[in-house]
Amino acid sequence: MRRFAIATAVFCAAASVYAADVKVSNLSVDDAWARTGQPGQVSAAYFEVKNKGPADKIVSANCDCAKATELHDVKMVDGAMKMVPVAGMEVPANGELKLKPGSYHIMLIGLNRPLVAGETLPIKVKFEKSGEVTVNAKVKDKAAPAGH
Repeated sequence: MRRFAIATAVFCAAASVYAADVKVSNLSVDDAWARTGQPGQVSAAYFEVKNKGPADKIVSANCDCAKATELHDVKMVDGAMKMVPVAGMEVPANGELKLKPGSYHIMLIGLNRPLVAGETLPIKVKFEKSGEVTVNAKVKDKAAPAGH
């Protein structure tokens, strides 16, 4: 019995490490992070959305740290990779969406304050069907790619 209790405690502790950072409806949002930045500059935020239900879509995001918060993708335009605003980001049914450098991301334009490595940055993300959720992105000191 004691071994069972210990095994159960170990399993629960391990499961909590892999638990979603945020859950809303059938969606879980994990591994949220944002780049460091200085006032007036731009930054970007990234995370993964896992969906255990019907398709959904990110339709907007908002962060008080910036004058504007936009949904962006990186696409080939006239032979060059460029960031382009998008109206939404599809989260496929029973699938996942990864926001990552060189792909979909949340653009933070005109920072109001410094984003310092180690701090947590709350970003409100609105899904078309599942509603709004606050994602807490950990700020990391990462060199921004060209254009950011």
